Order: sequence, then structure tokens, then C-alpha cells
Amino acid sequence: MHVEHLLEDESLGLRLLWAEDALLRREISGVTVTDLEDPARFVRPDEVVLSGLVWWSADEGRDKAERFVTGLKDAGAVALLAGEETHGAVPSDLVEACARHGLPVAGVPAHVLFRAITDSVYLRQWGELGRGRALPEHVRGRLNRLVAQDADPALVLAAAFAHLDAVPAYVLTATGRTVAATPGAEPLPARVAAAAVLGGDSGGATAPVEADAAAGPYGRWWL
Repeated sequence: MHVEHLLEDESLGLRLLWAEDALLRREISGVTVTDLEDPARFVRPDEVVLSGLVWWSADEGRDKAERFVTGLKDAGAVALLAGEETHGAVPSDLVEACARHGLPVAGVPAHVLFRAITDSVYLRQWGELGRGRALPEHVRGRLNRLVAQDADPALVLAAAFAHLDAVPAYVLTATGRTVAATPGAEPLPARVAAAAVLGGDSGGATAPVEADAAAGPYGRWWL
């Protein structure tokens, strides 16, 4: 998923405030939400950053914007999505700082939940798994090593979702047994898990996992 794909999602209504075309074609590795004045330590390369701009104030606005955007660039962020609710609009100081540092910036309307944006990114990424580009290269490399080592499913699942900021995910059987879950994921009742595998209203998405290509319907696993 590229930055431009996120901006094209009409359901989010993001307003592009500054960008160069080439920067919009950069690939997104994940999402971080932060309102720290210096976010560099908590942002990973190629992430989109969401901020409610609680850290910004009119006094020292230019300096605060410069420090925040410098931190994002140093960390390798691909874009800033700035919430409009706190200040009524994205401050011009912040837009100008993003332009100086070559960081695309867009406004997030007050009615749009940050969760909707993170869901949009991660659902599209996992929907693109078959094309081999949904995961960052270092994550794919780690997964390949774990699979080659015949690692426990829980380790593989944790590695696959480690860059997705505690998104809950499960490996399930058709009968609803949980084979593995990401760290921190709440226990999933068997009836809910079985309904998810069957395509019921589980609030998430499922896909078959070919742990054993010769397995029948009740021997397969589902993600």
C-alpha cells in the first residue's frame, strides 16, 4: 500500500495539504499514533504517523512544528496525518515544516476516527499478501527463517504482526480452536472463532492458511 492509496480512500476524507508526487508513491509499512513533541524514538521506517496535535500551541508554534517534523524525518516516516479536531485546522506552521523537510502531510477531519485509518492500512496490507508486497522486507525475511526452522505457529504469528501495533490476530481451526494468537489478543470463544471461519459477522477478516495442503476442511487452519 502506498501513501496515495490511503489518500484516495473516500471514506476517510483525508485532505492533502502538501506533497510531491514521488513521495506519494512510497510504500507504507505500518501506522503509529503519537502526540509526543519528539516522536522519533517511537516511529519506525516507512510508517504513516497519526497525530491529534495536542503537543502544538500557538506560542512557539513554529519551533514545536520544526522539532516534531524533524523527529518524523529522522525516524523515516512516509507521511503525517494531522487531526483537525484539536485546533480546528492543521496549523500552517506544521504544513510549512513538512514542506521544508519533504514530508507529505494531510488533514484528518474531526469526525474521522484514527482507528478507521489504521484499519484501512492494515486490512489493505493483508489483502495484498498474495502479491508479496504487503510486508516490509525485514519482516518477510524473519518469517521465512521461522518457517524454515519449523517454528511454533505462535512465534510465526507474532513475528508477522509485530509491526502492526498490537493488532489482534488468531490462527484457528474450522471447529473454533485457537492454534495461536498474537501477544495481548483477548481469548476468542470457540463459537465466535468458528463463526469467523465460516464467514459470519466476526468484525474481522479470515483467510485460509495452508499448513498442510492435503488436509481436509477440518484439518485446515485459518488466519
